[in-house]
Amino acid sequence: MPDTTASGGASKHVRQTRAVMYRILMIHRMLESGACPCVKDIAEKLEVSRRTIERDIELLRDQFGAPLEYDHFKKGYRYTRSFSLPTIKLTEGEVAVLLMGQRLLAETAGTIFADAARQVVNKLPLLLADKMSIDLNTFAGEISFGSPPVRGDEDKLTSHFRLLSEAIAKNHIVNMEYYTATRDASSWRDYDPYHLRMEAGAWYVIGYCHTRQELRTLAVDRIRSLKLTERIFKRPRDFSIDDYLDHSWGIERGAECNVKVVFDTVQARWIRERQWHPNQKLTELEDGGVLLEVTVSGLESIKRWILGFGSHARVLEPAELVEEIRAEAQGILDLA
Repeated sequence: MPDTTASGGASKHVRQTRAVMYRILMIHRMLESGACPCVKDIAEKLEVSRRTIERDIELLRDQFGAPLEYDHFKKGYRYTRSFSLPTIKLTEGEVAVLLMGQRLLAETAGTIFADAARQVVNKLPLLLADKMSIDLNTFAGEISFGSPPVRGDEDKLTSHFRLLSEAIAKNHIVNMEYYTATRDASSWRDYDPYHLRMEAGAWYVIGYCHTRQELRTLAVDRIRSLKLTERIFKRPRDFSIDDYLDHSWGIERGAECNVKVVFDTVQARWIRERQWHPNQKLTELEDGGVLLEVTVSGLESIKRWILGFGSHARVLEPAELVEEIRAEAQGILDLA
């Protein structure tokens, strides 16, 4: 029976990639020798179709930057100048990191880096040491990441991500039409983008909003239209993404609040196993439960997190959050 597992699919991909890279290497050696082979000759020598060789030649030219041209007089391909394929050798650890990074980026849609990561992996066979003790065919399928589905249309996210990345790199102001969910309305604004961040399956851009005249965090998937302007902004020297998100629970910003939550024995062990926030404090309780104390900016995100624990979590402070949790619980009861 065919192997339909994730590992089997990954193994097939690696085998196909190795075959492509072997042909690339063979074509390079023909051209490097001064020969001027045509597609038909290369296809016969490597025992593949002409269309396959045409794709390989495109890959060699477009992805590896080979100075290839078709010589109409000799009716074949040749290099217009001296060219060498990459000769750097990667260690097993470096290969493992690249493969893991590629898998992670492949599951994080909406960026310009996912395709770039795939291209790097496609070039791995040329960068490997002669002897490898790990089986890449197996390894590629044995690691995965349980990333949440990315929010928004992938093509639009990728387009916005590309423009925002360029604007951040070049300090260019962008002009955008942004949809505000709380008002159910869209508006145009100029914006100085400082930082892009993935949080809980959604991409956000953090920067200065000219309309609000303050730092604002915007959801990239809610950008209706985006234009890169030629105007330059000056990024504040004292801006730090770590400082900006210092007390945030996730990506939310708001008034700082001290939150205290008691988790019963059912969930206490799980709470102890992770660092939920940089400034958190855990206190063991006599009944086996645990008290979590944390200072956050804004309550909406941590409220949703607490609700996920159901009756196993009890909010002590602040009173505002206690009431909001109680109202949510009552709303659930009313639906029953």
